[in-house]
Formats: sequence, C-alpha cells, structure tokens
Amino acid sequence: MLRGCLFALGFWFAVAGGYWYWFDQVFDPPGSIVGAIFVGLIVSMCFGSIMNARTALRDWSLASAYRNGLRLADGRIVAVSGTIHPVDQPLIAPFSGTECVICEYDLGRPGSETSQTGGSTAADFAGFLMTPCVIRTEQGDIRLLGFPILEEIPDFVCRGFDAAKNGFEFLNRTEFENRTGLKMISILGAFGEVWSDDDGLVQKNMQLRNVAPEELFTIELFEQLLKQKQARLQNREPDAEEPRQNIDEDRAETFYNDENRDEDLEDEADELEDDFDDDTLPAHLSLPRMTEKRIDVGDSVCVIGTYNELQRGLLPKTGSNQPNRLLRGTIEQLEQKWRRSFFNRLLGGLLVLVIVNAAAYGMTQLYLLSPDTINRRQQEAAQAIQNDDVVKLKTLLRRGLDPNIRNGNGRTLLDQAIELHRDQMADLLRNAGARQ
Repeated sequence: MLRGCLFALGFWFAVAGGYWYWFDQVFDPPGSIVGAIFVGLIVSMCFGSIMNARTALRDWSLASAYRNGLRLADGRIVAVSGTIHPVDQPLIAPFSGTECVICEYDLGRPGSETSQTGGSTAADFAGFLMTPCVIRTEQGDIRLLGFPILEEIPDFVCRGFDAAKNGFEFLNRTEFENRTGLKMISILGAFGEVWSDDDGLVQKNMQLRNVAPEELFTIELFEQLLKQKQARLQNREPDAEEPRQNIDEDRAETFYNDENRDEDLEDEADELEDDFDDDTLPAHLSLPRMTEKRIDVGDSVCVIGTYNELQRGLLPKTGSNQPNRLLRGTIEQLEQKWRRSFFNRLLGGLLVLVIVNAAAYGMTQLYLLSPDTINRRQQEAAQAIQNDDVVKLKTLLRRGLDPNIRNGNGRTLLDQAIELHRDQMADLLRNAGARQ
C-alpha cells in the first residue's frame, strides 16, 4: 500500500514535469508551473482510472472463469465465491458482540472539533482479527489463508452502553502491541504482517497512543450511558419523573471494576439495542468512537487471491504484494459490477484525457495568438536588445516570439539589433528565421 502511494505520487510528479516542459515553451512562470501541477493531477487521475479499468477487466475475467467452472490451478490468481464460515468457533466482534469470521476495528477518542460533526481523531487502538474459515463454493470448501483486504466493506460505528461495555472489557483483557508514534506508518506496516499469515488465525491488536482504558471509559460516562439505557427500556426520557429515574451510581461503578461485575446490570443492558445519540451526553463527556469492519458468519463473499493446491486455500506467495481481496456479494452481482466498472472507467478516463489535452492545447494557442501577449513580448524583446540581454531574448524566442515581428515604425527586431551592433543577438535572430 505504501509502495503504491509512493508510486502514484512519483507518477504525478513525472506527468507534471512533462507538462511543465510543454507549458514552459509558452507561458511565463509561475503560470507554467501551476498549470503543469493542475493538469498533471487531472491526467494522472485519468491514467489511474484506466489502470483501474484494467483491474476491473481482470476481475471480470476471473469471475467469468469461476462461474464457467474453470478448475482452480496451483499458483494462479483465481476468484472463488460462496458463503463464508468458521472452521471451529466464530469470532466475537470486540464492540458489537456480533459473531463474525473477520473484523478490522479501531477505537479512539473523538476530537473536540470533529466530534460535533461525527468525525474523529486518529485511533488509539486498532487491530485485525480473523478466525480460520472456509468459503463454501460449488467446487468444495476453500480455505481463506492470509488476512484479506476488505474492499467496499463499510465501517460500522458502535454506540451506546452495550458497545462501551464491550469495548472496555476488550481493552482490559487484550494484550496490545505498543506501536505508539507514527500511527499511519504503524498501521501500514501491520498490513504486510497479516496479509501473509498462512494458518488463517490472525490476532493483531495494536496500541497507537499511550492512553489507559479508564481514560476513554470513565465511571461518569458509564453512569450516563446506563441512565439512557434504562430510560429507553421504559420508553421515556432520562429526566422524566418516575421511580427509576435515579440510577444507583454504585451499580455503574461495580460494573466498571473488573473483579465485581454486576450480572443483573449486564442482563438489563442486553434487553434492548441502544438508540444512542451523542447529543444526549453532557458536554464534558464523549463516547470513544468505536468502529468495526466485519464479515459475518454466512455472508456471501467473493475472494480473489492466489490458490495454493497443497493447503487448498487462498494464500499470497511469500513476499508478494498481492494480498487476498474480499468483497461481499454473489459472483453474478460482482461480475456485472466489474463489467460496468471496466467500461465506465476506461471510457471515462479516455474521454477526460482527450478533453483535458485539447483544452490545454487550445489555451496555449489562445495565449500565443493573443494581441496582448504579442505586444508585451515584442516590447520585452526590444528591451532585451536594448540591454544586450541575450538570455532574455532566447527565452522569448523559445516561448513563441515571432522573430519577424515589426513595431509601429515597421522595423524588425533584426533591424534593431544591427543598428545597436548586437552581433550575437543578430545571429540569434537569423538562426530563428528572422529576415531583413
């Protein structure tokens, strides 16, 4: 992933450099630089769209091959489709408590500004969880080995008392790798480690910031969440004047301590899923943002990866930069999607590429033929001859100055150079096509 980002950035700079060489023949800086960066970005995106069309074509071909019953070959990239199931026991997602087979998660405290709009700061804890599982296909069970990239799987935001309870317990019972520091680099580095796992069991839990669970989940936060929970169980607002309005704070504190969990409190919390609203919390409290990206037991999935005949599973080759890719849906649905994606991305990329380059060429011609540009450059050339500035004259000629242009008195630049005895400039103008 990091390599791909660096390649894309390098490609953009290379394309922008090519356009700068073109624009520098016409425009004066900084216009040539700004234009090259802008057009280079658009053109790079067009090439990216065309490359994505190539990927969609490959995926479409793999899906068609699988649907037509092509035999799986060892060492080949293939597509398999079916429902996914654990070999033994399913995973329990850390916040929602849902049974699943694969889960990416992160947990972090919302920022003071972004929390008002639903955003969050970078995660304090993150991880990748996977239990040994198989895909039940028409060709039999295929093992999924190596944590897959979960493509187009949305993040599920877990909220309310149940999620907070599960999250607090998960943080306290789980051992985390200390990866504090550069969080993005830490997460990108972890991808490479889990992609190549060869037994289907992944437990990668990382701590990205030095923060204790008690800082994220305070007793006061649990008290407020529990009040909301009990209020919803009785279908009333937390401030309604009824006997159960005042929650015994000792019960929330009892739950908060690992050694004395109140089972009745947990049962009560499980009776109804929270319809949680951040705005109902006091201003000084904030619920940590807990997100999961899950593949649940029995989901219809399609996985693209390298087939390993010995293990009868999908396992990336050692050192490969092509991990397994998992998408939710049936093979028929995804085949149609990839077919549409191929045509849309290819035609769209080519069309925009033609339009952008035609527009760039049109702008250069309009600029060169503009009376203002012609008059300004004529004046600059005359001034350069007057000052014996050879470099300036060379630059003007390179950027499209007509060497035979005449001033209001009908005199050419060559006439002016000869009159002022600028022999080098006269030779430069003659080489550019100037005539007396």
